[in-house]
Amino acid sequence: MMSGVTPATETKNISMKADVYSDTNLIGTTNLQIIDESMGCLQGVFLPTDYYFEHIQKFVRKFWKTNKPHFDIWNSLRINIQLENGYFIFAQGGVTFDDSPNFPNEPLRIDVSGVDSHVIEDFFKVLPPKPFLQEPWTTISIEQKIAFEDELRKEIGSTSNQSSFFNFFKSKKQDHILIGFTTSALCKFQSNDDVLFVSRNPKIKSKFVVVHLTWKGNKESGTFPSIRFYESFEQFINLRMKVDIADWDE
Repeated sequence: MMSGVTPATETKNISMKADVYSDTNLIGTTNLQIIDESMGCLQGVFLPTDYYFEHIQKFVRKFWKTNKPHFDIWNSLRINIQLENGYFIFAQGGVTFDDSPNFPNEPLRIDVSGVDSHVIEDFFKVLPPKPFLQEPWTTISIEQKIAFEDELRKEIGSTSNQSSFFNFFKSKKQDHILIGFTTSALCKFQSNDDVLFVSRNPKIKSKFVVVHLTWKGNKESGTFPSIRFYESFEQFINLRMKVDIADWDE
């Protein structure tokens, strides 16, 4: 290999380790791979912790054996998946566990659907995977993620983290613009309280938003907390993170 020449990245279907949480509790680990790129589907063998067997398994089995699943209870489990590079996957199509009492000796499986295409392209199709972040942006822990999401809901006066086509049109004029969005904390800026969230609403094209949390602990007034939308993760990198990197290096 010639000195000073950067080798081209190799395109292939690779796997990536991940931790699986319910709220702030680790419930298992997995090694995810692409199973259907067009649908954004990842899959892996699920290796549960004792916490899963003691507290989560009963909900998993009950949820899937009924003809009318109780989604409010399922959503209250706050299942999150963090890749080994620190990226928290936003699964638009949901997360499911293949854990049947009829096959107690079979390995458990986790399926993740509706994953953003940039996650698959950046982390599961090139070797080595692309870097997730650069300073001064940093990854967050599961405790930080939960805290950021809870604080955002308080500051915008939301009682739910689930978007709705109808809620968007029912929003009052004085409501914060993020009312009606599904949000998921992804990473934070080191120097202040700017947090990048995945933000989804059926009527809005932008898919990411940087929110400057105030940590007031209750509903803010006017346009606070301040926000800036980005149509894609790539746009966030180009318009925000690269600017911050340049300032950080000065």
